[in-house]
Amino acid sequence: MKPYLAYIKSTLLLTTRDRLVVFFNFVFPLMFFVAFGEGFGARTSTGAMSQVLTMVLVIGVLGSGFFGAGMRATVERESGILRRFKVAPITPAPIVTAGLVTGWVLFVPTVVFFVLIARLRYGMPFPEHIISLLVMVSAGVLAFRSLGAIIASVVNSMAESQIIIQLMYLPMLMLSGATVPLNIMPDWLQIVAQFLPSTHLYLGMQGILVRNESLAQNLTSVGSLVLTAIIGTVLSVKLFRWEKEDKFKPSAKFWVLGVLAPFIVMGVWQSQSRTNLKKTEILARQMRRTQNWLIRDARIFVGDGRVLESSSILIRNGKIVEIFEGKSPDAKSLSAEAIEASGKTVMPGLIDSGVQLLLPGTGAPDLQPDRLTKAMERELAAYLYCGITTVRSAPDPMGLAPVIQSRIASGEILGAELSLGSVPSSGSLVAGELAAGRTDILKDTLLQQVVRPQSLELLRGMARGRVPNPEAKLPPPGFPLPPASLSGLPLLPHGPALHREMKLWVAAGVAPKDVLQAATFTAAKAIGASGRLGLLQPGYEATLLIVEGNPLEDIGTTERVWFVMMKGEHVRRDDLFEEYDKDKGK
Repeated sequence: MKPYLAYIKSTLLLTTRDRLVVFFNFVFPLMFFVAFGEGFGARTSTGAMSQVLTMVLVIGVLGSGFFGAGMRATVERESGILRRFKVAPITPAPIVTAGLVTGWVLFVPTVVFFVLIARLRYGMPFPEHIISLLVMVSAGVLAFRSLGAIIASVVNSMAESQIIIQLMYLPMLMLSGATVPLNIMPDWLQIVAQFLPSTHLYLGMQGILVRNESLAQNLTSVGSLVLTAIIGTVLSVKLFRWEKEDKFKPSAKFWVLGVLAPFIVMGVWQSQSRTNLKKTEILARQMRRTQNWLIRDARIFVGDGRVLESSSILIRNGKIVEIFEGKSPDAKSLSAEAIEASGKTVMPGLIDSGVQLLLPGTGAPDLQPDRLTKAMERELAAYLYCGITTVRSAPDPMGLAPVIQSRIASGEILGAELSLGSVPSSGSLVAGELAAGRTDILKDTLLQQVVRPQSLELLRGMARGRVPNPEAKLPPPGFPLPPASLSGLPLLPHGPALHREMKLWVAAGVAPKDVLQAATFTAAKAIGASGRLGLLQPGYEATLLIVEGNPLEDIGTTERVWFVMMKGEHVRRDDLFEEYDKDKGK
């Protein structure tokens, strides 16, 4: 043990006296940290800050391993430094171990340093599982320094060392997710990335920072990094060379792949399970939901009947934190992105309290499980496009809906929140209107935007045989119960029917304010979501829509959807159907 401690101590002393080490460990990363923090808008988004923090740490870990351990060990052998130790009573093990320990001791303080900077300068919450973060980073440092050590062991010159290090460093940096977001890569490239240890390090750190995951939830990644560190250390000691004259055959370089064996296994497993690909999408969505917003100078329909004129809403981390009545504060002073909503109305996301998600509205559903799942997911995207952020549907006999419900709740896919339970079998005015032969809903602009062209033709064909019955009377509105469109029934495609239902309620004599309250506050209580949905007030989820005009005077303006927000995420409505319609024209 004495040789180990003595060499670790001497290595630490020599390293800390080197000003270049201090510069590249603290000053240089700090410059990157501040530059990317300002450039990525980290002041207005804790998600952006977590990405910057993770990026700087991953770059630091890779640099510490490949350049700090790999290249430096090669330099020491090529310059004859290691030859001097050969005559001393010391074996390769203390030298290799000292390199690992020194790198770890020097790097861990930088983690704490950057976490504090992120907190003090950019307001990022202190990590809930800071110990898990430190363990994850420590495993990464040891794994990559052992990888660097084995590269130094098998190369025969500095030139070889530089080539191999660059061939490994650049792909691991670019494909890890630290510099280029994984979720924008092609599917096949995301799978390739699962074979790289840097990807698992990145996803582990992001999970801890963004989703507050614990070490237990990342045991596979941590275990693989630790196993890599052990294999790399053992092989580095076995292949250690004191002098540059000692040469290895070119085939010895395949030992580097041996160190990566745990991640080859991980890559094969991930290509089948795709759990990390799902986690990638969830992390990306969660980061988008941490954006700070200030909706300025809007008319606010609170949900319970109250209306605030010319007021503003501050949103942080997916929740409403404050409402300003009257003059709006400056968005920059609140570290938020401004949404100028003068002349528009903000309201809680609408809730359709009764739909049949299994039925498509154009006839019998396709019961093939994969296609039916995709169809139901697209239907929920159609609701969100129309500003209907939550729907209540009857469960399907195939058990697909709970899986979709879970995927939406986790953020893996984007769509209206799905509540499962009993739904009314009658009472929908829009369904009654269709039963009376009136098909005005097919003329709605929103319907034509969310329904595929081929499905729209089917609907028009179904409507041609309908003869309006002028004597038919619609059922009375269900007020004060929440409105339910019963979308999914014939000629009622999923998406915009609730807007038509609300119009018919107003035409039947219900005040617009009462209709809106029924479709937000009352509906949230009915599905057990009160306390988080249905109201615009501090503490509630920032799930809302902004419409052009004043629906309290003209209920039809609810169809003029200008902006949709889901749990703090700005919904890019035009992108909602991209995955579902890419092979179908729309």
